[in-house]
Amino acid sequence: MASEKYRKILEDMQEGYYEIDLEGTFTYVNESLCRIAEENIDKIIGVNFTSYTTKATAKKVFRAFNEAFRTGIPKRIEYEIILPSGKRKIIDNSASLLKDDGGNIVGFCGLVTDITKRRRLEDQIRENRRRYEALFENANELIITTDEYGYIKRMNKKVEEISGYTRKEMIGQSILIIAHPEDRSVYIEFWKEILAGNTPRFELRATAKGGETEYLLASGSVVKKGGKIVEIQYNAQVISDLKEAQHTIVDLSNYLNSIIESSPNVIICLDRSGKIRMANPVTTRIFRKSPSSIIDREISYLSSDMKEFESVIREVQERRVPQFFHGRTLDGVSHQIFDISIYPLIDPVHGGVVFTAVDITEKKNMEIQLIHAQKMETIGELAGGVAHDFNNILTGISGNLAMLRYTTDRAKQLAYLDTLEKIGDRARDLIRQMLVFTKRHEGRPENISICQVIEEVIDMASKSIPKNICLSIGNMDRDATVYMDHTHLTQVMLNLIVNAKDAIGNKQRGRISIDTKIISVDKGLKRQYLLGTPGRYVKIEVSDNGCGMSDEILPKIFDPFFSTKQKGTAKGTGLGLSITYNIVKNADGGIQVQSEEGKGSRFTILLPLSKTRNKTLRAGDGPAGGSEQNKARILLVDDEDMLRDIGKEMLEYLGHEVETAHDGYSCLEKLKNIKPGFDLVILDMIMPGLDGYHTLQEMLKRGITTKVIISSGFSFEHERQEMFSNPLIVAKLNKPFNMNELSSVLVDVLN
Repeated sequence: MASEKYRKILEDMQEGYYEIDLEGTFTYVNESLCRIAEENIDKIIGVNFTSYTTKATAKKVFRAFNEAFRTGIPKRIEYEIILPSGKRKIIDNSASLLKDDGGNIVGFCGLVTDITKRRRLEDQIRENRRRYEALFENANELIITTDEYGYIKRMNKKVEEISGYTRKEMIGQSILIIAHPEDRSVYIEFWKEILAGNTPRFELRATAKGGETEYLLASGSVVKKGGKIVEIQYNAQVISDLKEAQHTIVDLSNYLNSIIESSPNVIICLDRSGKIRMANPVTTRIFRKSPSSIIDREISYLSSDMKEFESVIREVQERRVPQFFHGRTLDGVSHQIFDISIYPLIDPVHGGVVFTAVDITEKKNMEIQLIHAQKMETIGELAGGVAHDFNNILTGISGNLAMLRYTTDRAKQLAYLDTLEKIGDRARDLIRQMLVFTKRHEGRPENISICQVIEEVIDMASKSIPKNICLSIGNMDRDATVYMDHTHLTQVMLNLIVNAKDAIGNKQRGRISIDTKIISVDKGLKRQYLLGTPGRYVKIEVSDNGCGMSDEILPKIFDPFFSTKQKGTAKGTGLGLSITYNIVKNADGGIQVQSEEGKGSRFTILLPLSKTRNKTLRAGDGPAGGSEQNKARILLVDDEDMLRDIGKEMLEYLGHEVETAHDGYSCLEKLKNIKPGFDLVILDMIMPGLDGYHTLQEMLKRGITTKVIISSGFSFEHERQEMFSNPLIVAKLNKPFNMNELSSVLVDVLN
């Protein structure tokens, strides 16, 4: 399964990427696959791939997966999927075996490309070819092709009708077979004009097999390949077939224009110079410009937001490589959000690019509204407790004000005022908690204390917890911090507490307990929780002694709109645990549940510690030297001089003692001869001569036990799988890496 280091690559891919288990259930998908499926990730994960196909298609796909499983060879298959909306798409699925770190097959992974447009284009091409053949065959004009010497290669049905000759009689014969005896010299002149590269139009007479004479208006042209004439085509009109062909062209052009005009997306065509040549009505409506005013203008004329795309358009024009942008505004005024694609036009004459923008505003708003709606559902659950707390506050205010009115003792008056101030603070804190939690936004991650959030949630939730339930905090690791949105984590904890409360119901001596602990996640836990990478994580456990869940219910617990609440009770949306799962996964974490019917449940969440996150350095920021890590003697091995030099400087800035080597041979030599030895080797995998893979093998053969961080500019998916079983490897470092990324890896390895 994809590691943390590859997640961004997978998420940025235009192709859809998926992982399924051996049962065919999706365990991971990237955003591109979500766009193809037109589904949110939480609606795909846990769903079997057969849900998106017919039974017949599912059997076909299963056979492909089975063949890949049996042979170990990736299998590529094209088939139709059916979206929940009923919409149909054609995809190209390249499926490969998915193995765990032990080499065991655990499922399948693959790349999915939406080829609906391509297939439609292919179908269109085939249809055009069919139409061409039909037009050739059924055209109301004579069409003959010959070689350069005038011997007939092909002819259409009209030639048979007019000449009276069959194809068998004419194929291989000179075109003069139909020439009127008096016009043979005219035919020859006509033929010479064509060979000269001209496109002549001659009035000719043709003699049919039965002796009848037909007058033809003939034209001709040569077809060349590699500068050599491969055939000559003759067209001869008997009636107004030329006009009919012109009408066909106009109809096709009008059909194409109607498609563009009817599109709900922004479509702008620009020429080689970056000037607008065409824009559909949606474009003019969004930018509030008249159609005539934007022609021959640069795209920046439309709005200030569009100016940034001018350089991109030039790059696409020059490199002929499309560019894509997600979640952009266009006009600088409205709040519409678009997915943008810029493609080069496949036109050797006119060139240029086509700019398209798909409005995703509603989709984004729906995502935000869904989370907000579920938050409000949780607030509803807490409303009774909040009202009770406010009543207590009001009672305290009223009581203390009454005593202030009737006492003249200065000391008691000050005491009552002090109490009122504390009550006011309590009320203000309660309101702040509710307002913060109900705030609608997409999430702003920050470093937050797990304990602080849990204590706030306990304070908020305890107001609505019945007296039969004890809500308690068990073990708390005060050093636990995570990088995520505060309200999102609050929502996760409240969802789990409310879920536990509902599971306990009226049971006497109900118990909800929350525990936190910092743990080290190994490869086993990484696979179990579908985490991106091993490392240090915060473990949060929310357990209860409620009704529990059966084995049949457990696999569905994180499905959207699924609820375990008993009939007759107030039923929620069924989104709480689904949104909880989604929030945790978006924070690069994992969540699982253990439950026994009649005894209770335990939800376990793993979230990466803040310092394990690789954050981009801002201007003026930098790691604090080597303060976060032990000093070490490091051997940096890389065949690129520049990378060795800058790598050495970065490592020395972090406080380490550094030696360098330019290839595997010099690495082994320095490991053998330089004393004292090295604490760590940072080893480039792709080098001339002795590469990283064989260097690692030689180190084992020679009994060298120095720890190794492997580094590569390629995805580690391209490396030999057996390499990762090497006991010397302690970490992986993808190129390019910044100072924070390097420092973070060294902290994990050296501490």
